[in-house]
Amino acid sequence: MKYAATLAAATAMLAFTAVEASAQSRGVVRAQGQNGAVAAGAGPNGAFVRGRGAVQNSDGSVTAGSAGAVRGPAGARAARGSTTTVNPDGSATRQSRLGAAGANGAVSSSGSTTRNADGTYTGARSTQAVGVQGGTYQGSTTYDPVTGLTRSTTCTNPAGVVVPCN
Repeated sequence: MKYAATLAAATAMLAFTAVEASAQSRGVVRAQGQNGAVAAGAGPNGAFVRGRGAVQNSDGSVTAGSAGAVRGPAGARAARGSTTTVNPDGSATRQSRLGAAGANGAVSSSGSTTRNADGTYTGARSTQAVGVQGGTYQGSTTYDPVTGLTRSTTCTNPAGVVVPCN
């Protein structure tokens, strides 16, 4: 999956850039090419990296992607990435993913949306979170023109007992 590779590259670049930028007086670097751009920096409040790009595929479709990652001063981290492909017939797909972790817990989410050539849409997103004391949230949302919107959630307390999601 293209967005996973983009997200992994952004995260790896964050680690490298944070070290490099710290070594170079905590600066910011930017680069731009024919198909995209990147930026990264670090300072006393953390570090960041982000990038975006687009390419015309051999089948006539166009794929655009973006990703970013940050690290806060207390060590919290977050990253996101997405790709969108638009096909010659007007159909399109989008995939996205995010993750974050810090002193209070962690969250991850991924989703996809499809626009068909006839203009109808389908989509889904799944999200998981865990709190610092061990409570969890798992949720998913799907949409299609036949069944409509469907949402499900499950939450547990730190002992693993299912509890209402408030």
